[in-house]
Amino acid sequence: MKAKGAVRIKQRRESLINLDGLPWLKPVSAVITLACLVVSVVLLTMPLINKDIHKLQIDGPLEHVSTEQVRQALVGTFPGGFISLSVEDVVIRLRELPMVAHVEAEKVWPDTLRLTLHEEQPVAIWNSRSMLSQSGEVLPLALALLQLPQLKGRDGGSRLVMQHFQLFNHWGKRHSLSLLALNNTASGWQLIYADDFQIWLDSSQAMQGLQQLEDVLHQFDVSRIRRIDMRYEQGFAVAWKKEFQAVVQG
Repeated sequence: MKAKGAVRIKQRRESLINLDGLPWLKPVSAVITLACLVVSVVLLTMPLINKDIHKLQIDGPLEHVSTEQVRQALVGTFPGGFISLSVEDVVIRLRELPMVAHVEAEKVWPDTLRLTLHEEQPVAIWNSRSMLSQSGEVLPLALALLQLPQLKGRDGGSRLVMQHFQLFNHWGKRHSLSLLALNNTASGWQLIYADDFQIWLDSSQAMQGLQQLEDVLHQFDVSRIRRIDMRYEQGFAVAWKKEFQAVVQG
């Protein structure tokens, strides 16, 4: 009987020794305890920190975007909690509005969402019915009373036309010419400057045509010319205004 009891006592001692031989248990237990404490604190304070944001502050004058449009775009996101409301989501949603070019958003403690909206600025009239932004995006506006350049082209080609407009306009300014209209047609590019001075360029070699014209333009009095056609393989054609035709022919 004593021998059996001795065996049991020895087994208990071996068990105690095995537990003491795991030095990582105490740090792990401490970490778990601390984590539980942190979670408890977070759960207790979250209702206080994550207060509802229900005030909307929009900075900057708006001409084409209304406060109601902004609120409708944010349905499902705003109002929201101070912590849970995603500023990135707010920016993405507002950028989808047709007349919004850029958005800045921030949460202001304790209950305000502050927005700074930058609207798209129309720089040209597109196909006599819409407007174009600087990037060539079609804007849902029809402001025919604005004194803006008239751009025309096929539907879906607004960005290409705007890119060429910027190039042609820059070229014209170097020669004191104001580009009033640009037409992208099957026959080529028609550039209409002030005083009804027109330039025709080949669709596939527009910039080469302008470069060729650059070399000889100083030889002409542009005020007398009605049209210069650069679409010829060799040379170009000049059409004079009626009041100067007799002078040129003579």
